[in-house]
Amino acid sequence: MTSAKLSKHYGALGAAERLALLLAAGARSDDVERERLMGTAPRVTWQVPDTFGRALALLVVSSQQRMKLLELAALFFRTRALANEMQGRSAKRMANVAGVYGYLLRAQSDGWAQFCAAEQLDPTVCERAAPGADVLALAYQEAEAFGFGEEQARAFVSGEGATGPDALLTAAAIAARLRDGFESLLQQWS
Repeated sequence: MTSAKLSKHYGALGAAERLALLLAAGARSDDVERERLMGTAPRVTWQVPDTFGRALALLVVSSQQRMKLLELAALFFRTRALANEMQGRSAKRMANVAGVYGYLLRAQSDGWAQFCAAEQLDPTVCERAAPGADVLALAYQEAEAFGFGEEQARAFVSGEGATGPDALLTAAAIAARLRDGFESLLQQWS
């Protein structure tokens, strides 16, 4: 059966079936199929507080932020462990990589704090409620002790051949990316 014939039955799909098909279409970048599924979906009307779109946008952005922080913490811990297992130049290089990850972890956290300050939000509210708080607290502590500062990280990264303004993210650049993502979501849900 062709997708055109199948699409005639999209109106009979339940919400769970439609979502599964939407996700599958998105995974294969099939915009035509996604549009067909969305176009045949029944519409519902809800009444929500005026903060709903903003809260939803914040939920998405803070979830992505949390995942990025946990990813950087894992990379920082892993590269430090590898540096401790190695010897000589390899150990030194891996310790430098860990130093850069320590810098990036702190920059990501500082960027979040800057974004939250601009939005007049307490940056710790989302952090306390989400999983991984203990891991991140330990990672921040170790990154403070063993991570690089911006100049040291920039020197190592440029020594590795990475150059240009985006070779090393700063807290300000991260805050700008968070703000752009937040604004984009607000436009969709406002």
